[in-house]
Amino acid sequence: MANLVNLVSVTTDPTIKDELLNKLWTNVHAARKEEGCFQFEVSVKNDNPNTFVFYEVYKDEAALIWHREQSYFIEYINYVEAMGDKVARNHTQYTVINK
Repeated sequence: MANLVNLVSVTTDPTIKDELLNKLWTNVHAARKEEGCFQFEVSVKNDNPNTFVFYEVYKDEAALIWHREQSYFIEYINYVEAMGDKVARNHTQYTVINK
């Protein structure tokens, strides 16, 4: 099975940035301990400190599904959704190819 890469872009309203980051870091630190999560990096956009990109690598689809079922992810994503227009989130998934 091929590894999966998630690229997630999040732009937040500065008034909720600290609270969003608290939820995010809880999710990130827990995900990094998951057996099926090989990498989870967070970067901030150079010209906008309110925009972040997450680079996540999972063993396979089952590992990603498992991650999304965990309480720390659910708490993070529920917060993002509850913030409505204060958070813009885009998600793209890729499959790793090796030659």
